[in-house]
Amino acid sequence: MSTGIGPDGYPAVFEGGGWVSHDRRYRWNGIDWVPIAQPSAVRPWLMRAGVALLLLAVAGYTVYTLGADQSEYTAGFIVGMTLYFAVLFVIYRAVGNRWGCFGAGIRAVMIGLALLRLVAIARFVLFH
Repeated sequence: MSTGIGPDGYPAVFEGGGWVSHDRRYRWNGIDWVPIAQPSAVRPWLMRAGVALLLLAVAGYTVYTLGADQSEYTAGFIVGMTLYFAVLFVIYRAVGNRWGCFGAGIRAVMIGLALLRLVAIARFVLFH
């Protein structure tokens, strides 16, 4: 790196607190040029397809449960559980990493509440 030339033959660029090659494919780690992992073009689409499949499965299960049981209690239970987990998810995402240790504590509490609710649902399903 003493010459300032990257592995692509062009001058290196100081960017983001470190040296990168001119074509932005390699980063200097102090000893050698290391390839930078390129983001996948398929990953966002796979994530969207997975979320769509999950929502479709939840909707199908809800319709099946309402049709098979014919109970207003079942509909209220499903809607209530969906809202409960939605609120937990919103709180979990809202605290993020910005809040430091306090945010980590809140996230731990959210995970604990979700696990408690899953245990209660499993008990309800198994012993009802």
